[in-house]
Amino acid sequence: MCQYIFCGWCVWLSAGVLAQPADFSVSFERADSVAAVFAGHSLHNIPLLAFHLTHSLPTEVEKFRAIYKWVCTNIENDYRLFVIQQARQRKLAGDPVKLAEWNRSFGKRVFKKLLNQKKTICTGYAYLVRELGRQANIECVIVDGYTSSPASKDGKRAASHSWNAVKLNGKWYLCDPTWSSGVVDATLGTFRASFNNNYFLPDPALFVQNHLPLDSIWLLTRDRH
Repeated sequence: MCQYIFCGWCVWLSAGVLAQPADFSVSFERADSVAAVFAGHSLHNIPLLAFHLTHSLPTEVEKFRAIYKWVCTNIENDYRLFVIQQARQRKLAGDPVKLAEWNRSFGKRVFKKLLNQKKTICTGYAYLVRELGRQANIECVIVDGYTSSPASKDGKRAASHSWNAVKLNGKWYLCDPTWSSGVVDATLGTFRASFNNNYFLPDPALFVQNHLPLDSIWLLTRDRH
């Protein structure tokens, strides 16, 4: 088994257990190259960034791949921000009004840090993938839920989390840009960038082993068009 530490939570996966579905007979080399060309591009003009990442690519899935690869390789996971969020949400769990107010305020902070420093937490990753996708006329949504370890015998839920569902060629797929971006060491509070392809359009039956959406429609274990 291989241990990866994301967002401060240990997630156990068999090496290579997640695999991209065989729906696309296209190489992602060109899309990945485009993402690399625009490394470090500003987020202050998202429509322009989306155009740069997608206009030269011929297929919808390649366009989305360039967006996804850019986000995962240019945005840093901010573990300290995650700790602040989790602590406050636990503290205000019994007061939904105050929690909603705090979430709104915190959301502005998350967006500002994403925009200016390219650092964020899972909600920022999912938001950016969605917005860049929309600018390229790709239908993409944010999915909220929980992560859990498939190695856990009691199936206990772990952290609240957000990821994406994207519609490509008329069919919905799942992806997790946060977990694809690299590894967070919860002990040291540090992030190591390392692109993980396993969470780009994985088989839903495998993805659900550690991603539990609040709305079961986003399990995608049945075809959704």
